[in-house]
Amino acid sequence: MNIGIIGATGKTGRAVLKEASRRNLTSTAIVRNPDKLKADVPTLKRDLFQLTTEDLAPFDVIICGFASGDKPAYLKAYSHLTGILAGTATHLIVVGSGATLYTDSTKQHLVADQLPSSLRESSEWHLRAKAAVVTSNCQWTYVAPPYNYLSVAPRTGHYQVGTDILLYNRLHQSIISYADMAIALVDEAENPQHLRTPMTVCWR
Repeated sequence: MNIGIIGATGKTGRAVLKEASRRNLTSTAIVRNPDKLKADVPTLKRDLFQLTTEDLAPFDVIICGFASGDKPAYLKAYSHLTGILAGTATHLIVVGSGATLYTDSTKQHLVADQLPSSLRESSEWHLRAKAAVVTSNCQWTYVAPPYNYLSVAPRTGHYQVGTDILLYNRLHQSIISYADMAIALVDEAENPQHLRTPMTVCWR
């Protein structure tokens, strides 16, 4: 299996790169600035928006950890990736936003509905970006983190999986570490269970 990791210099991307290395998987960091990588790994120097179908053809799976303060960029990025991967067998795993999850099994409200008004515009862009993925003609998996997504937290090796409803652990916390999210992402890459299906994770 050959995995391409977009945004491998970001928090999620670094965690995925580390997890793939731990499993001795063939992985390539797809980044604009290879000098920012803290690991000696194969790289493809590309801006996400300049990637082509040919660039991604060698990969069985693309894990996208793209992050930006420019929220409209998420729609642009996901539209571009799903466009160049449309009709191919490459599995696109996108790490999206927890704001897109439903709050409970009634599916009447989204997490976005409960956020402060200052975050509503950002959430709307994430919802549009998710729609671009789930309506696309590619082999996608949209992965939404739980409410609390922690960069400074341990790798436990344990997590639970859902689809589009916010999950909680036994302490009623919606939470996971970047390290355990990376485990879930690489598990999905190696053994796809959510092709063309949304996915979320949380500590147990």
